[in-house]
Amino acid sequence: MSGRSIRNAEVVTVGDELLLGVTADANFVWLASRLAEAGVRVDRQTTVGDGEEEIRRAVDEAAARSPLVVVTGGLGVTPDDRTRQALADLAGVRLIPDPALIREMEVYHRDRRIRMPAINVAQASLPEGARKIPNRVGLAPGLRMKIRKATVFVFPGVPAEMRQLTEDGLIPYLRRRNGEAPIRQKSLRTWGIGENALAEKLRDYLARERPVSISFLPERRGVTLRFRLHEGVEGDPEGVLAMQTDEAAAILGDLVYSTGGEELEEVVAYLLLLRKRTVATAESCTGGRLADLLTSVPGSSAWFREGFIPYGAERKKATLGVPEEVLRERGTVSAETAEELARRVRALSGADIGVGVTGVAGPESVENQPVGRVFIALDARGGTIVRRWDLPGSRDRVKDRAARHALDMIRLHLIAEEEGGG
Repeated sequence: MSGRSIRNAEVVTVGDELLLGVTADANFVWLASRLAEAGVRVDRQTTVGDGEEEIRRAVDEAAARSPLVVVTGGLGVTPDDRTRQALADLAGVRLIPDPALIREMEVYHRDRRIRMPAINVAQASLPEGARKIPNRVGLAPGLRMKIRKATVFVFPGVPAEMRQLTEDGLIPYLRRRNGEAPIRQKSLRTWGIGENALAEKLRDYLARERPVSISFLPERRGVTLRFRLHEGVEGDPEGVLAMQTDEAAAILGDLVYSTGGEELEEVVAYLLLLRKRTVATAESCTGGRLADLLTSVPGSSAWFREGFIPYGAERKKATLGVPEEVLRERGTVSAETAEELARRVRALSGADIGVGVTGVAGPESVENQPVGRVFIALDARGGTIVRRWDLPGSRDRVKDRAARHALDMIRLHLIAEEEGGG
């Protein structure tokens, strides 16, 4: 451990698109969570546009208050990236060309047979004295420098780059300064229940005084419950957190799909591998999104057989053999069609589990079925289960939630199969 420990930070996010509402600030959510895991509390977040003066003022004020400032956005190799100049002005130093960065840019463009714009060379300058953090997934490096008495880290706003630079530069720096931080927060991830309904289920639990604060975080992956130890709680923080989260998880039961930060598709993949089961999919309204989630997990060839996207009525009949009378009498968006899709894709592929999805993603109704109505069927050795949902939101949201509901049906089936000894 070197120097004084750092336990507080401020974050400055840069970008006109954030202020205009064009882009959600997912970077801050991820960064604040990662800092908390490293034992650093974010005291304040400031969002500013791309103007040099705005950036300069925000970073200057943050550096006056906090020992650590993290800036994301406005750092790249294009003319609208003005963060470097603002930081150089604050530190009272020049921007100087970085030969190594220029070479990287030249190689990048040459390998892709693209002519490099001359403006890129002018943008390959860094504040004098700043430490460069190599960017393994993009061109613009991260920076570390001193402004006032604060240590300032600066990262591009591209999420993949920001996250990689955080792991390569910021987290190792904090470990050197602070040592390994005790774990002071833990999360439960849930699916199939809204924020208000979760709070109602946990009403008695939440009514009692506890050594943790609990946040409800609605996300694309479901509602996450984040448990954070109060300041001053010492002894065995991991044990205290485990006791608190275990109690909540016991109340919520199978609504909780992860206590260790796993994604729903990772949990399903683990269960499929554990139970030695395979799955095949036939998706209409989701357009292959369920298959994409399943195959996003490394090693998916061990449990994923194949996927079909029979989008129209003709393809459902021709590709999977869904009977014409079912399509005509019950409709392409129906429980009966979902059941036929699941049963036939399982038989055709030889998988242990077949999943069929059909519905109306929008923006218009189909066969008098409203936008958002989705039928999902799961066929396995014990029979077929069909469920119906009426999902709110945009076309993309309906498709995504339908695919995740299908994933959760697989998870719950595998849990029930194990409990039943099947």
